[in-house]
Amino acid sequence: MKKLLIIIALSSLFSVFAQTKNLSPQRDESKWSDMTYVNVPILKVLEGKEAYVVIYQKTQTGVGDVVIPKNWIDSSPENPRKLKFRNSKNSATSFMTIVKKGGEFHRVILTLPMSKQNSIWGLADYHKDIEGSDKQTLEELDL
Repeated sequence: MKKLLIIIALSSLFSVFAQTKNLSPQRDESKWSDMTYVNVPILKVLEGKEAYVVIYQKTQTGVGDVVIPKNWIDSSPENPRKLKFRNSKNSATSFMTIVKKGGEFHRVILTLPMSKQNSIWGLADYHKDIEGSDKQTLEELDL
């Protein structure tokens, strides 16, 4: 009986303490960022002479492709880098992250195995120019 009373007293004490002390931080909208991102699974990356062709999986069914110029890797103070690579250990975890700032394209990050021997990498025709290899921004993807 004593154990039961002690348990009830302790549980009521903890419940009162939990109600009076709000442990979740207060949300301050002035500190929120206007950056958003979308992750899309990558099926294949074809490397061309001046661009990469990324074949990605759509949300519902089917696949889509997008051209990403190689010169987006270069950066300067007035023109920041638009393309970044991150290494992934296997091709099953490969994805493309599209980062937008204020609703406009900011950067694309390709997370995939960096070894060109991996099956996710392929070659586009080096003798043909890839249409869109000179663009300055990434168009909206059909997800």
